[in-house]
Amino acid sequence: MGGVLILKSKISNLFIKIVLVIIGISFIFPLFWMLTMSFKSKSEVYDNPFGLPQKWIFTNYGEALKKFNFFTYFSNSLIYTIATIIITIILGSMFAYCVSRMRWKFKDLALSYTSLGLIVPVQVVIIPIFILQRQLGIRNTYWGLILPYAAFALSSCILMLYAFFRTLPKELEEAACMDGCNIYQCYFKIILPIVKPALATQCVLIFMNTWNEFFLSFILVGKDQLKTLSVGLLGFFVSIGVSDWGQIGAAMIISSIPTVIVYLISSEHIENALTAGSILK
Repeated sequence: MGGVLILKSKISNLFIKIVLVIIGISFIFPLFWMLTMSFKSKSEVYDNPFGLPQKWIFTNYGEALKKFNFFTYFSNSLIYTIATIIITIILGSMFAYCVSRMRWKFKDLALSYTSLGLIVPVQVVIIPIFILQRQLGIRNTYWGLILPYAAFALSSCILMLYAFFRTLPKELEEAACMDGCNIYQCYFKIILPIVKPALATQCVLIFMNTWNEFFLSFILVGKDQLKTLSVGLLGFFVSIGVSDWGQIGAAMIISSIPTVIVYLISSEHIENALTAGSILK
């Protein structure tokens, strides 16, 4: 009887591994297809869409960089992303610290109100954002996109850091106060260094979401010199049409490199972020 159970367990584990391998291949294949397409000629993309290139065309990358204003769009996306990370981390960590470590009236209501940001779709509020942006005079400026990015990133940042802050012992603040620290010294010198893994996790998640965002940047930014990389790609696709998929693949690969690098370096932090909610009480 025990042998039968062990055999069933092994078969079950083997089946699960096979399913996971198939799912993993299904996720990797589009990247593989895009990479191979970037080295194919115009005709081979249609004659041999999924196989390896019969003749490797490396000039697709040079031609794509000439026609695709990559460096302008890249620098814009970098500005939007870094500014969003700084604003979100500073404001989000401070608010999360207040609602998790301090006693004040309506803090539960404030936390509940913050949670609403997770369920409000950006498409619902895009018209008010557009009108507010124009009234504030930040239309077609960097701030016109940075502020909405930070606003939509704050909710998840606050809730995740709130979960981390709640796990810290209260004795930290008590010992700091006895040593003469005020609330700001306690926050910056003691609390923040302890939650560096959580802050790093949030930086990675905000980077991934902001770098790949399309809807807000497409609607709110009108000037070409202020467009993000994702919107610039759309303009490149429209301008080049379907005549040269090799250059399109090259442009997509170039645009994906920063995201892939950040993910490979920070994959452990992303895994921590996925399990952070388990400590929320």
